[in-house]
Amino acid sequence: MKNLMNTLIFDIDGTLAETEELHRKAFNEIFIKSGLNWYWNPRLYRKLLKISGGRERMLFYQTNFSDKNSLLSEKDISKLHERKTILYTNWVKDGALTLRPGVKTMITSALERKITLAIATASSQVESLVSLTQSCLGLHPNEIFSFLSTGNLVEKKKPASDVYDLVLKEMSLNPEQCLAIEDSRVGLLAAKGAKIKTLVSPSLYHIKDDFTEADYLCESLKKEQLPEELRQLLFQ
Repeated sequence: MKNLMNTLIFDIDGTLAETEELHRKAFNEIFIKSGLNWYWNPRLYRKLLKISGGRERMLFYQTNFSDKNSLLSEKDISKLHERKTILYTNWVKDGALTLRPGVKTMITSALERKITLAIATASSQVESLVSLTQSCLGLHPNEIFSFLSTGNLVEKKKPASDVYDLVLKEMSLNPEQCLAIEDSRVGLLAAKGAKIKTLVSPSLYHIKDDFTEADYLCESLKKEQLPEELRQLLFQ
């Protein structure tokens, strides 16, 4: 039977680039500048990453870890998150990130071969993706990806399948045509919830996640480590 797979759906944070440590530092800097006594160390941040979305992560932290005598409103949380996003985006524009090994080769080959690319992310901030692709590839996301499915467009964020369901709906695709590329268990569950075959390449903050349901598990996205099905699609 002919291989039906013709669309690659990428997560952003941790998948295209090791972004999470930079996110953590941006959160902490905004906390300091805002006079908050919040501090997210790497161990705590790893726990917080089980909550999809930066704004939602802040709300969860306030409810479960912070001093209950000085609670912020949801509006204040949103403003802090906007400031954090601006700071993070500026850092990325200044070259603070590089793509993970193999990602540039995958994207370049896919574009040359007219393979459809899409994004499925819990993030609602497209600005950070714009900064990343322009800094690392010299291209706007719209020149690379046919559709951007982001957290603000759906009711539920990962691990719910909504962002992947939206890709399938808006692009008139069947799950069998797609391969999701993720770095975390939360992302894996979202893709599998949409019945999409999933390749996981764990990022640094998700090395210890459970990836039992993954169809493929790769240490990196370098050509030699990709599954044969994907190598054939991209390089043969």
